[in-house]
Amino acid sequence: MALLIGLDVGTSNIKAAAYRSDGGCVARASTPTPTTPAGLRQAEQHPGALWEAVAETLATTLAACGDAPDVAGLCVASVGEAGVPLDAHGEPTYPIIAWYDQRTASLARWWDEAMGAQPLFALTGLPLGHTFSLLKMQWLRQMAPEAWATTQRWLAVGDYVGFRLTGQQATGYSQASRTMALDLTTRAWSDTLLSIAELPPSLLPTLVPEGTLLGHALPEAAAACRLPEGTPVFVGGHDHPVAAIAMGATEPGVVLDSTGTTETELMTIPSVRDILARGDGRFSVGCHAAPGSYYVKGGILGAGSLLRWVADLCFADTPPPDRLDALYTAAEASPPGARGLYLLPHLAGAGSPDRDSMARGVMAGLTLDHSRNDLARAAFEGLVYELKTLLNALAESAGHGIDRVIAAGGGSQSPFWTQLKADVTGRPILVSPHTEAVTLGAAMLAGVGAGIYRSLQDAQATHAQSSEAYTPDPARARDYQRLYQKRIAQIRALCLPVGALSGQLWDRDLSANPDSNVT
Repeated sequence: MALLIGLDVGTSNIKAAAYRSDGGCVARASTPTPTTPAGLRQAEQHPGALWEAVAETLATTLAACGDAPDVAGLCVASVGEAGVPLDAHGEPTYPIIAWYDQRTASLARWWDEAMGAQPLFALTGLPLGHTFSLLKMQWLRQMAPEAWATTQRWLAVGDYVGFRLTGQQATGYSQASRTMALDLTTRAWSDTLLSIAELPPSLLPTLVPEGTLLGHALPEAAAACRLPEGTPVFVGGHDHPVAAIAMGATEPGVVLDSTGTTETELMTIPSVRDILARGDGRFSVGCHAAPGSYYVKGGILGAGSLLRWVADLCFADTPPPDRLDALYTAAEASPPGARGLYLLPHLAGAGSPDRDSMARGVMAGLTLDHSRNDLARAAFEGLVYELKTLLNALAESAGHGIDRVIAAGGGSQSPFWTQLKADVTGRPILVSPHTEAVTLGAAMLAGVGAGIYRSLQDAQATHAQSSEAYTPDPARARDYQRLYQKRIAQIRALCLPVGALSGQLWDRDLSANPDSNVT
């Protein structure tokens, strides 16, 4: 039976999985993404170390598939905004700037003055922000002129891996959507944006649909990855829309709730003209990895990081691998409402729909009577209140009601957290048995590209498995609805401007004196 390989180059881990073309996972492996801190809220990855980690992950996966596996195709999905600058010989000229790295914050302000947030959104579907690839290219030109002098091409991280495998360069539309250089309506690189940025069009690779044949695995790359020489490699895409393919969230009205470091909500839409015309910058809009479709997307920043932080804070006496389990147990021991304690979970900034990277978290209602159980529950409830706010705004922005929510990612494996999402949002939550949505979505794209599946719908049907449904408990849903309307919405409205202001003051003090002990 032919195998399809999906590769996910993520923020924290690089994951690979081998799937039977008739359904079912044969083997998988994971390796930490090699990342180095580079300053205050800055991080980098060395392209060579990243490639070695990719090769190790693929080799481990293929080794578990037996001798001489029949690999019909491989496809790579990855984080979006990070990229690799290359010289004329295909050699990296500078480390990968992590997608979340904040060194480009001043360039976001520059774009606000040069073009303005609303015209930018109308062209690209992206709210003005510091993460996008175009700003990283500008930063490189300004701050690393020696590296820039030899830079001829910019490849997204996943596309760089494809280049290392095949020697060929191209990018899919979903990756291009995260560069801030794509005209979303025409699906072409924007001459206007490149002109404003003073960047040459030749810097960007050819645009092709996801699932297009990129090339075949070169002998040296195939040996490093234990792939059969000549394995077909297909163009992948941005990890979130690729995950939506695996979860079957490719129709309007179906939301993919992907919970990891960030909790991301993505809904497929058939057209972008209306939302671009409205200038609604509360969410990102982009080309889907599913052919001819688009998506609207937003997220709760630092969701998984918040829980890890609370777990480390409250359960320092527990071995690190067991701290999250202790957090779940503690949260369940506190009653709904956390005895009046509320946590605004913006420790990493506010995501959609408020979108303020300078916002900060707030604890409200804290008394001497509260325990760490209450703090644990308040952390989960604070995140789920944000989810309720986000889903309501997402439906409004997309102009389409939400028919169902499909949960994926590590957080979906918690019955407590998933049931809490159903109770607070008042919506049924479906949990897919597929625990690695990105690798499966990439494998499906490879299967369509290789001609094994007639379409993505055929691939989805082949790999479909029954989902577990969490329905709202009527009594708890009513209680949470009353609490949300009477208290939480008011606290959010009161705290968000204060959080944003405190964040600006904090950043100003630290930038003036990074060693200052600001409290």
